[in-house]
Amino acid sequence: QQIRTRSELHRALERREFRVFYQPIVEVMSGRLAGVEALVRWQHPERGLLHPGEFLSMAEESGLIVPIGALVLEEACRQLAQWHAERRRQGIGPLALGVSVNLSPRQLVQPHFVHQVADILRSTAVDPGALWLEITEGALAGDAAQTIDVLEQLHGLGVRLSIDDFGSGYASLGYLRSFPVEALKIDRSFVDGLGRGTEDSTIVGSVVALARSLGLICIAEGV
Repeated sequence: QQIRTRSELHRALERREFRVFYQPIVEVMSGRLAGVEALVRWQHPERGLLHPGEFLSMAEESGLIVPIGALVLEEACRQLAQWHAERRRQGIGPLALGVSVNLSPRQLVQPHFVHQVADILRSTAVDPGALWLEITEGALAGDAAQTIDVLEQLHGLGVRLSIDDFGSGYASLGYLRSFPVEALKIDRSFVDGLGRGTEDSTIVGSVVALARSLGLICIAEGV
């Protein structure tokens, strides 16, 4: 089954069977739409629409996550540019909206990744400040020096950075002082437990307090 899935992933890339969906990010106090997160789905010709849990681990193992990630990044920027263009045509004015894209640790170690991001921003004419790249704690726990260098280069482009699934990994809190991140995303497993027990509520409250004390944006997944 794994060999078949891997072969089908190659085919899916060639046939552009991957689709990008957008999940809203809402500001709690005002209720306004603050951004969207780009989420990849696989429109399998036989099995229908597949969610990331059904194929991303195989994509990671095979290395195909790199071209898939590039496809999602480019499509998300292209869609954001289209939304802005549509508002200009309607005479509404600029859209204060950012798009968040998840990064795989494999993408971060690609030698030309920063240039790839810069090329996509240039070709789509997207303001770098409207692009949020999300990295996991696991990505921070690898080669810290190399990761800091890559993130600093991305930050230099004007791209904004956030830590995804915060609290579920094993990264040291000291990384928050070293990496140029601007937001923490609380892992949905903790958010799901709100109101059901004191442990998850305490963890969520602690992460929110930490983010505020460091001047970071805090995003709760799965609300």
